Amino acid sequence: MPTKPFLEKVATFDLERYYTPRVRFFCHLLMWVAFTTLLQFNLFLDAVLPFYQAFAFAMRSLLCNLAVFYLFFYVAVPNTLMKNRPIAAFLSFIGCIYIWMIMNHYLLIFIARHFDVQAPYYTRGLQANIQNSLWYILSPQNFFVSLVPVFYSISPFFFTKIVFSITRFYSKLFSWERKAVNLEVEKLNLEKDFLKSQLNPHFLFNTLNNIYGLSLIKDDQAPRVVAHLSEMMRYTLYESNVEKVPVGKELQHLKNYVMLEKMRYNDNARIDCNIDDTNANHHFIAPLLTFTFVENGFKYGLKKKNRGFLNINISVDDNIFYFSIVNDKEEKVHGEQFGGIGIENAKKRLDLLYPGKHTLDIEDRGGSFSVKMTINLN
Repeated sequence: MPTKPFLEKVATFDLERYYTPRVRFFCHLLMWVAFTTLLQFNLFLDAVLPFYQAFAFAMRSLLCNLAVFYLFFYVAVPNTLMKNRPIAAFLSFIGCIYIWMIMNHYLLIFIARHFDVQAPYYTRGLQANIQNSLWYILSPQNFFVSLVPVFYSISPFFFTKIVFSITRFYSKLFSWERKAVNLEVEKLNLEKDFLKSQLNPHFLFNTLNNIYGLSLIKDDQAPRVVAHLSEMMRYTLYESNVEKVPVGKELQHLKNYVMLEKMRYNDNARIDCNIDDTNANHHFIAPLLTFTFVENGFKYGLKKKNRGFLNINISVDDNIFYFSIVNDKEEKVHGEQFGGIGIENAKKRLDLLYPGKHTLDIEDRGGSFSVKMTINLN
């Protein structure tokens, strides 16, 4: 079985899930303990310093590196590089080097005064720090002289942090790309399935039967019904195959649908459709987002004799699209059955097309079903 490439393994590994604050703390602790222990044994075995003196020099290095590391990566970087201020980031790095030099200066003085260091190499360095003033430590000459030792000291920790940050960044990047591809595929599949189900065969058969009945009695409404059906088919098959359509066309499509569905019921049916397109001009919306809810309203509503009802209210106000529908339903029809996959597809389309810009409230009231939706059209 072929193994996955390294980057693919990184992409599929959910680093954020496992890198909790507690794990982060222990990783940092392990890094500092490991490097400090290695440095101490190096001083003890290679420089032949007594163990307690090697420990003192190792702790001095730890304190200097610790301060610079956290100041730079957790204070300076978030306030400079993360805010697109590279010059400020460079100056903050210079400032961190000076902080390292000042701390190192005073810690070496402390070691010189409290530890009887006899090793010639270290004795000269300790005496030099006792004799030199703070102003000399801060001088440009000493700054350039100290650059290499400072880089030598902080490089293991900076390298570890940078490598880990790059790995974490690529893990997030590949994860986002993978999610984006999955969402795009899901969107395409949803749109494909949705387009297939736009023209309900039962609705078409019922409408054609109504037209046939009207034609037999030579009713003057027949041509108007044919025109509405033709307009609906043109909209669903051709005009709605775009990302967004004018709100006015979407509302006209719903008006046509409601008018044709009303033909199935007598005048006593309580069908109240209030579609206000006064402010619909110049606004665009994803096509057929409300069609499923209206279709389900006619499918499951108007079933109770003399008590069936269907209320539809749609308007646009201050760039907000308002939609609500309430219809009666049989008690045996539960909320999870109402609309089935059509409702789920509508929810997913809203999440894909209007993330964070819509609300959808679907409520099963026992004897009725309610859907309220708002969409920010900006």
